[in-house]
Amino acid sequence: MVQVSTEPVHIKTGEIIAGHGSGPWYEQILNDGRNVAGLICDPPGGSNDDHFHPDFSEWWIVLKGEIEFEIGDYPVISASKGDLVVSPTGTRHLIRTVGSEDSVRLHVSKIGSNHDNKKARSSQLVAFPEQTDPPNLLHTTLDFMFEKLGEPPWSTAVVADDLNRANLICHGPGMSNNAHWHPDFDEWWTILKGELTWKIGEDRPLYHVGLGDIIFVPKGMRHHISSVGDESSLRLAVTTPEALHIYTDDDASAHPPRA
Repeated sequence: MVQVSTEPVHIKTGEIIAGHGSGPWYEQILNDGRNVAGLICDPPGGSNDDHFHPDFSEWWIVLKGEIEFEIGDYPVISASKGDLVVSPTGTRHLIRTVGSEDSVRLHVSKIGSNHDNKKARSSQLVAFPEQTDPPNLLHTTLDFMFEKLGEPPWSTAVVADDLNRANLICHGPGMSNNAHWHPDFDEWWTILKGELTWKIGEDRPLYHVGLGDIIFVPKGMRHHISSVGDESSLRLAVTTPEALHIYTDDDASAHPPRA
Protein backbone atom coordinates (compact mmCIF):
# COMPACT_ATOMS: atom_id res chain seq x y z
CA MET A 1 0.00 0.00 0.00
CA VAL A 2 1.21 3.53 -0.78
CA GLN A 3 1.51 5.44 2.52
CA VAL A 4 3.62 8.52 3.25
CA SER A 5 5.72 7.71 0.20
CA THR A 6 8.59 9.98 -0.76
CA GLU A 7 8.91 8.46 -4.22
CA PRO A 8 6.46 8.05 -7.11
CA VAL A 9 4.58 4.77 -7.24
CA HIS A 10 2.99 3.08 -10.27
CA ILE A 11 0.16 0.76 -9.20
CA LYS A 12 -0.76 -1.76 -11.91
CA THR A 13 -4.29 -2.69 -10.96
CA GLY A 14 -4.54 -5.31 -13.70
CA GLU A 15 -1.73 -7.28 -12.08
CA ILE A 16 -3.34 -6.98 -8.63
CA ILE A 17 -6.68 -8.22 -9.97
CA ALA A 18 -5.06 -11.13 -11.80
CA GLY A 19 -3.02 -12.04 -8.74
CA HIS A 20 -6.05 -12.33 -6.49
CA GLY A 21 -8.24 -14.29 -8.89
CA SER A 22 -11.93 -14.76 -8.15
CA GLY A 23 -13.71 -12.71 -5.50
CA PRO A 24 -14.57 -11.87 -2.90
CA TRP A 25 -11.42 -10.01 -1.91
CA TYR A 26 -10.22 -6.55 -0.88
CA GLU A 27 -6.83 -4.84 -1.09
CA GLN A 28 -6.11 -1.37 0.26
CA ILE A 29 -3.68 0.26 -2.15
CA LEU A 30 -3.29 3.92 -1.30
CA ASN A 31 -3.23 6.46 1.53
CA ASP A 32 -2.73 10.08 0.49
CA GLY A 33 -3.11 11.64 3.94
CA ARG A 34 -6.83 12.35 3.45
CA ASN A 35 -8.18 9.23 1.77
CA VAL A 36 -7.71 5.52 1.75
CA ALA A 37 -8.36 3.85 -1.58
CA GLY A 38 -8.68 0.16 -2.28
CA LEU A 39 -9.84 -2.43 -4.75
CA ILE A 40 -13.00 -4.39 -3.93
CA CYS A 41 -13.87 -7.54 -5.88
CA ASP A 42 -17.23 -9.29 -5.52
CA PRO A 43 -18.60 -12.32 -7.35
CA PRO A 44 -22.04 -12.23 -9.01
CA GLY A 45 -24.64 -11.76 -6.29
CA GLY A 46 -22.08 -10.48 -3.79
CA SER A 47 -22.72 -7.29 -1.86
CA ASN A 48 -21.40 -5.10 0.94
CA ASP A 49 -23.20 -4.49 4.21
CA ASP A 50 -25.43 -1.41 3.99
CA HIS A 51 -24.23 1.60 6.01
CA PHE A 52 -23.65 5.35 5.84
CA HIS A 53 -20.84 7.76 6.70
CA PRO A 54 -21.80 10.82 8.78
CA ASP A 55 -18.80 12.98 7.92
CA PHE A 56 -17.75 12.39 4.31
CA SER A 57 -18.91 11.43 0.84
CA GLU A 58 -17.66 8.06 -0.40
CA TRP A 59 -17.17 7.41 -4.10
CA TRP A 60 -16.26 4.57 -6.42
CA ILE A 61 -14.97 3.95 -9.93
CA VAL A 62 -16.11 0.74 -11.58
CA LEU A 63 -13.13 -1.05 -13.14
CA LYS A 64 -14.81 -4.31 -14.14
CA GLY A 65 -18.25 -5.91 -14.30
CA GLU A 66 -21.78 -4.69 -13.60
CA ILE A 67 -22.75 -3.20 -10.25
CA GLU A 68 -26.01 -1.94 -8.76
CA PHE A 69 -25.83 0.86 -6.19
CA GLU A 70 -28.60 1.66 -3.71
CA ILE A 71 -27.80 5.25 -2.73
CA GLY A 72 -30.14 6.65 -0.10
CA ASP A 73 -33.78 6.26 -1.12
CA TYR A 74 -33.12 6.94 -4.80
CA PRO A 75 -33.86 4.38 -7.51
CA VAL A 76 -31.14 1.76 -8.05
CA ILE A 77 -28.17 2.96 -10.13
CA SER A 78 -26.77 0.48 -12.68
CA ALA A 79 -23.08 1.15 -13.28
CA SER A 80 -20.44 -0.45 -15.48
CA LYS A 81 -16.76 -0.02 -16.41
CA GLY A 82 -15.56 3.57 -16.20
CA ASP A 83 -18.58 4.88 -14.27
CA LEU A 84 -18.17 7.00 -11.15
CA VAL A 85 -20.76 6.78 -8.36
CA VAL A 86 -20.96 9.08 -5.31
CA SER A 87 -22.77 8.50 -2.01
CA PRO A 88 -23.19 11.93 -0.35
CA THR A 89 -22.41 12.47 3.31
CA GLY A 90 -24.97 10.76 5.55
CA THR A 91 -26.48 8.71 2.73
CA ARG A 92 -27.00 4.98 3.13
CA HIS A 93 -25.46 2.79 0.43
CA LEU A 94 -25.72 -0.87 -0.50
CA ILE A 95 -23.68 -2.23 -3.40
CA ARG A 96 -24.26 -5.53 -5.20
CA THR A 97 -22.68 -7.24 -8.19
CA VAL A 98 -24.99 -8.37 -10.96
CA GLY A 99 -24.41 -10.17 -14.24
CA SER A 100 -22.24 -13.19 -14.86
CA GLU A 101 -18.72 -12.04 -13.91
CA ASP A 102 -16.88 -10.68 -10.90
CA SER A 103 -16.92 -6.93 -10.43
CA VAL A 104 -14.02 -4.73 -9.31
CA ARG A 105 -14.41 -1.21 -8.01
CA LEU A 106 -11.96 1.35 -6.66
CA HIS A 107 -13.33 2.96 -3.49
CA VAL A 108 -12.19 6.31 -2.07
CA SER A 109 -13.01 6.80 1.61
CA LYS A 110 -11.91 9.05 4.46
CA ILE A 111 -9.06 7.73 6.60
CA GLY A 112 -10.48 5.97 9.66
CA SER A 113 -13.87 5.23 8.12
CA ASN A 114 -15.93 2.21 9.14
CA HIS A 115 -19.31 0.57 8.53
CA ASP A 116 -20.73 1.11 12.02
CA ASN A 117 -23.52 3.53 11.09
CA LYS A 118 -26.73 1.90 9.87
CA LYS A 119 -30.08 3.08 8.62
CA ALA A 120 -32.92 1.38 6.79
CA ARG A 121 -33.83 2.10 3.19
CA SER A 122 -37.28 3.63 2.90
CA SER A 123 -40.09 1.69 1.27
CA GLN A 124 -40.87 4.87 -0.69
CA LEU A 125 -38.39 5.85 -3.39
CA VAL A 126 -37.64 9.51 -4.06
CA ALA A 127 -36.78 11.12 -7.39
CA PHE A 128 -33.17 11.66 -8.36
CA PRO A 129 -31.84 15.19 -7.70
CA GLU A 130 -32.57 17.67 -10.49
CA GLN A 131 -28.86 18.43 -10.85
CA THR A 132 -27.69 17.64 -14.40
CA ASP A 133 -24.06 18.79 -14.42
CA PRO A 134 -21.02 17.71 -12.38
CA PRO A 135 -19.48 17.88 -9.87
CA ASN A 136 -20.99 15.45 -7.38
CA LEU A 137 -23.55 13.79 -9.59
CA LEU A 138 -24.69 10.52 -8.05
CA HIS A 139 -23.74 8.73 -11.28
CA THR A 140 -21.29 9.99 -13.91
CA THR A 141 -20.67 8.02 -17.09
CA LEU A 142 -17.87 8.54 -19.57
CA ASP A 143 -20.31 8.60 -22.49
CA PHE A 144 -22.15 11.48 -20.82
CA MET A 145 -18.93 13.44 -20.32
CA PHE A 146 -17.77 12.95 -23.92
CA GLU A 147 -21.19 13.97 -25.22
CA LYS A 148 -21.24 17.05 -22.99
CA LEU A 149 -17.67 18.29 -23.50
CA GLY A 150 -16.78 16.97 -26.97
CA GLU A 151 -13.30 16.79 -28.42
CA PRO A 152 -10.22 17.23 -26.20
CA PRO A 153 -8.63 19.00 -24.54
CA TRP A 154 -10.98 19.49 -21.59
CA SER A 155 -11.02 19.18 -17.83
CA THR A 156 -13.87 19.26 -15.33
CA ALA A 157 -14.39 18.47 -11.65
CA VAL A 158 -16.54 15.40 -11.04
CA VAL A 159 -16.03 15.31 -7.24
CA ALA A 160 -15.67 18.48 -5.18
CA ASP A 161 -16.04 18.42 -1.39
CA ASP A 162 -14.20 19.26 1.82
CA LEU A 163 -11.66 16.46 1.30
CA ASN A 164 -11.06 16.27 -2.42
CA ARG A 165 -11.27 17.73 -5.85
CA ALA A 166 -11.26 15.02 -8.53
CA ASN A 167 -10.80 16.39 -12.05
CA LEU A 168 -11.57 14.35 -15.14
CA ILE A 169 -9.00 15.36 -17.76
CA CYS A 170 -9.18 14.46 -21.45
CA HIS A 171 -6.25 14.93 -23.85
CA GLY A 172 -5.83 13.98 -27.48
CA PRO A 173 -2.80 12.06 -28.79
CA GLY A 174 0.40 14.03 -28.25
CA MET A 175 -1.15 16.57 -25.87
CA SER A 176 0.61 17.40 -22.59
CA ASN A 177 -0.05 19.33 -19.41
CA ASN A 178 2.14 22.19 -18.22
CA ALA A 179 4.83 20.84 -15.90
CA HIS A 180 4.16 21.79 -12.27
CA TRP A 181 4.42 20.67 -8.66
CA HIS A 182 2.38 20.90 -5.46
CA PRO A 183 3.94 22.16 -2.23
CA ASP A 184 1.48 20.74 0.28
CA PHE A 185 -0.27 17.61 -0.98
CA ASP A 186 0.34 14.34 -2.79
CA GLU A 187 -1.53 13.84 -6.07
CA TRP A 188 -2.67 10.63 -7.70
CA TRP A 189 -4.47 9.62 -10.85
CA THR A 190 -6.36 6.64 -12.20
CA ILE A 191 -6.45 6.02 -15.95
CA LEU A 192 -9.88 5.51 -17.50
CA LYS A 193 -8.92 5.57 -21.19
CA GLY A 194 -5.81 5.50 -23.35
CA GLU A 195 -2.11 5.61 -22.47
CA LEU A 196 0.02 8.32 -20.90
CA THR A 197 3.55 9.00 -19.72
CA TRP A 198 4.67 10.76 -16.54
CA LYS A 199 8.04 12.53 -16.40
CA ILE A 200 8.64 13.07 -12.69
CA GLY A 201 11.58 15.22 -11.65
CA GLU A 202 15.06 14.52 -12.90
CA ASP A 203 17.04 11.27 -13.25
CA ARG A 204 14.00 9.01 -12.98
CA PRO A 205 12.65 6.63 -15.60
CA LEU A 206 9.67 7.68 -17.66
CA TYR A 207 6.50 6.12 -16.26
CA HIS A 208 4.30 4.56 -18.96
CA VAL A 209 0.77 4.20 -17.56
CA GLY A 210 -2.21 2.38 -19.10
CA LEU A 211 -5.88 1.69 -18.62
CA GLY A 212 -6.87 1.03 -15.00
CA ASP A 213 -3.45 1.91 -13.61
CA ILE A 214 -2.89 4.37 -10.77
CA ILE A 215 0.11 6.63 -10.38
CA PHE A 216 1.00 8.40 -7.12
CA VAL A 217 3.30 11.46 -6.98
CA PRO A 218 4.42 12.90 -3.61
CA LYS A 219 4.24 16.62 -2.92
CA GLY A 220 7.23 18.66 -4.05
CA MET A 221 7.84 16.62 -7.21
CA ARG A 222 7.46 18.28 -10.59
CA HIS A 223 5.42 16.19 -13.04
CA HIS A 224 4.89 16.48 -16.78
CA ILE A 225 2.13 14.30 -18.27
CA SER A 226 1.73 13.42 -21.96
CA SER A 227 -0.93 11.47 -23.82
CA VAL A 228 0.63 8.86 -26.11
CA GLY A 229 -0.72 6.33 -28.57
CA ASP A 230 -3.35 6.89 -31.23
CA GLU A 231 -6.45 7.60 -29.10
CA SER A 232 -7.50 10.23 -26.62
CA SER A 233 -6.68 9.66 -22.95
CA LEU A 234 -8.82 10.16 -19.88
CA ARG A 235 -7.45 10.42 -16.35
CA LEU A 236 -9.00 11.25 -13.00
CA ALA A 237 -6.70 13.51 -10.95
CA VAL A 238 -7.30 13.53 -7.17
CA THR A 239 -6.09 16.62 -5.27
CA THR A 240 -7.05 18.79 -2.30
CA PRO A 241 -9.90 21.27 -2.81
CA GLU A 242 -7.45 24.19 -3.11
CA ALA A 243 -5.11 22.32 -5.46
CA LEU A 244 -2.29 24.88 -5.57
CA HIS A 245 -0.16 24.39 -8.72
CA ILE A 246 3.33 25.86 -9.13
CA TYR A 247 4.52 25.79 -12.73
CA THR A 248 8.19 25.25 -13.48
CA ASP A 249 10.35 23.78 -16.22
CA ASP A 250 13.17 22.49 -14.03
CA ASP A 251 13.30 20.16 -11.08
CA ALA A 252 15.60 22.41 -9.03
CA SER A 253 12.80 24.99 -8.76
CA ALA A 254 10.59 22.61 -6.81
CA HIS A 255 10.78 22.88 -3.05
CA PRO A 256 12.07 20.76 -1.48
CA PRO A 257 14.45 20.03 -4.39
CA ARG A 258 14.18 16.57 -5.94
CA ALA A 259 17.17 15.24 -7.89
